[in-house]
Amino acid sequence: MNYLIWRLHRQQAMFAAAALAVLVVLLLVTGTVMAHDYHSALATCGATRTCGELPGELFQGDGLIIDVVSCTFVVPLLFGLFWGAPLVAKEFEQGTQDLVWTQGVTRRHWITSNVAYVLAAAAAWGGTMSLLVTWWRGPEDALQGGRFGVAFDITGITPIAYAVFAVALGIAAGTILRHVIPAMATTLAGFVLVRGAVGLWLRPRFAAPIRHTFRLVNNISGAPPGAWILSKIVIDPSGRLYDPSSPTDVPAACHAALFSNSAASCLAAHGFRRLVTYQPANRYWTFQAIEFAIFALLAAALVAFACALVFRRDA
Repeated sequence: MNYLIWRLHRQQAMFAAAALAVLVVLLLVTGTVMAHDYHSALATCGATRTCGELPGELFQGDGLIIDVVSCTFVVPLLFGLFWGAPLVAKEFEQGTQDLVWTQGVTRRHWITSNVAYVLAAAAAWGGTMSLLVTWWRGPEDALQGGRFGVAFDITGITPIAYAVFAVALGIAAGTILRHVIPAMATTLAGFVLVRGAVGLWLRPRFAAPIRHTFRLVNNISGAPPGAWILSKIVIDPSGRLYDPSSPTDVPAACHAALFSNSAASCLAAHGFRRLVTYQPANRYWTFQAIEFAIFALLAAALVAFACALVFRRDA
């Protein structure tokens, strides 16, 4: 059975291995250079007292490679489309399950073996990719003081859960629809929908956010370094939302400075403050664990559903 699984999936495995090798070389080469630049800058900025300027200066010419690495968030979806969706759907579409399940291999053995190997491969690939990206982004994340934002989806342990979930979703879609293209389309839509719902709606609510008021200083939020800022608004001395378009909300003394660089200092002098809602940077691993658990449980439920459906269907 192991040899049969290898024969069935060897092209996918070899393509994934080649892609991973390219990614490893790219990240090792560019990551080593970026780490050297970062440590060199730290060694010299202390003497000139310019370390605070590093986030705005360092890696400014590396935008392209940073964007390429950020795009690795789509890799788990590719596993679902090309590994998960065809796994069962292709057998039903071509009618080969009638041969496979009557040649000494039970449907239970076939589905559990195939699913186990594909999920393990997706987890291994996702883990390796996450480990590399987490190391590569080390200097950039150190400058920012945290790993919320785009880095959250491509570092830590969540990429492993995303990959396993995508494959499980593809397997479930293929088991229900029995055709590869519809299963791939369903996997794409389902993955985007679930990831969007968790990332945009659930994740900010994993823990009660901190709300704090800070002195109003131009574009400075006041939140701790690396914090995930959920919202920032200006409030008047009574705590109401400040509306610069409303003449009654603007103190008369600040009318002349409203559209100048001194507007913030004028409003601050009249008791206006910035209300910031944020998740602190030290909640990164807690949020990683929560999101990992969510997608791992969803994957387990999808796999159990797909297996149950295959067991009940006639060969």
